[in-house]
Amino acid sequence: MKIIDLERKCSIGALSIYLTPNEAEEFREELDKLLKIPEADEHFHIYENDLSREISCSIITEKKLQNLKRYNKLERTILAES
Repeated sequence: MKIIDLERKCSIGALSIYLTPNEAEEFREELDKLLKIPEADEHFHIYENDLSREISCSIITEKKLQNLKRYNKLERTILAES
């Protein structure tokens, strides 16, 4: 598991997320889509109604981690960490 704070540009060790039932349902539906083909180069975003907050989620696999070029510099740095 890798968690990135995009505003501070660093890895996070622990995170709490509080979702409304509708947000949780949307998260589950989008995650189910990713799980159908975990190797696909796909991700999703869930936004708060006023766009003030965002969750971005993707699935990482050993195969994807062998080709870090698909990720931006910050992601490559954090995904390469043990």
